[in-house]
Amino acid sequence: MKFGTYMFEAKKVPGFDFDLFRTKPEVGRRLPPKPDMYSNVAIFGDNVAARLHPDWISQSDLGPAWRTNDNYNVRWEVLCQTQPEHRAEQLDYMEDTARKSQGVWLNSIHFAEHGHCTCPRCKELHRKSGLSWYEWRRKEVSDYMAATSDRVINKAKKPLYIGILPDPVTNYERFGVYFDDLLPLTTEMFVVMFSKNYATPWYWEMLTRNFKKLFKDTKLNIALYVIGPGDDPAETPTTREILTVSVRMARAGVDGLLYLTDKAAQMQEFQKKCIAEKDTRERLKSYGGKAGQEVLDLVTSWEKLF
Repeated sequence: MKFGTYMFEAKKVPGFDFDLFRTKPEVGRRLPPKPDMYSNVAIFGDNVAARLHPDWISQSDLGPAWRTNDNYNVRWEVLCQTQPEHRAEQLDYMEDTARKSQGVWLNSIHFAEHGHCTCPRCKELHRKSGLSWYEWRRKEVSDYMAATSDRVINKAKKPLYIGILPDPVTNYERFGVYFDDLLPLTTEMFVVMFSKNYATPWYWEMLTRNFKKLFKDTKLNIALYVIGPGDDPAETPTTREILTVSVRMARAGVDGLLYLTDKAAQMQEFQKKCIAEKDTRERLKSYGGKAGQEVLDLVTSWEKLF
């Protein structure tokens, strides 16, 4: 199993055997890729592009995909899946980023949610396709991921990790994501399971088992939430919860775990808190055999850092 950190601040943190990721911050420029890091690209979830081009926002009968639209669970401004200028620019960006870094991890690869997109361009593309609404959306997502895979894996010769939201049943209907189309296009899969509460670990273990079954022989990586930008630490998951869910995901067969913080100092604080959870670590020794022990061994290795 591999472990990593998934941070907004681009700094090295010792103690992980997996390089850090870089994200596109909400500023007017992208962080340049680093040769010793992987690069995280949120393709259609792009707050900066949305502010610069509000006409690119994905549309629906219940309104556009702004974060303020409570009809949908959108985490950031989501652009139209078929916007030609953005699609072309992103393909060039992902290939260039892959060449200059260790590889590319993707998220926000899909339509904003159910009911999207109903802009005139999408309606015309759907009509011309002759496909059902769901199958047209599936084809748009899968074809674009095929083009992305060609740019990153075939041309840049780097690994590609396709990220999806944690819905093992209705990704197709909600987002146009059809797992069997994506598995041949990716190096490994990546599921974001961010939550500010992991107090019911069986739920997250169940999701892990579901995705392992669906992804067959393709490796599964899961990202867990520690603390994000502007969070009140009192309203984030406890260290005990994160350790417990990590071990239970490990015994369910996850191939890699990544932990999100906003800053490198917060990752170090998380490591210290994990070390201090001696009773929890002792209790978890009986969980999951070898796979669970790998998580606990990682925490033990952090003791040498402080």
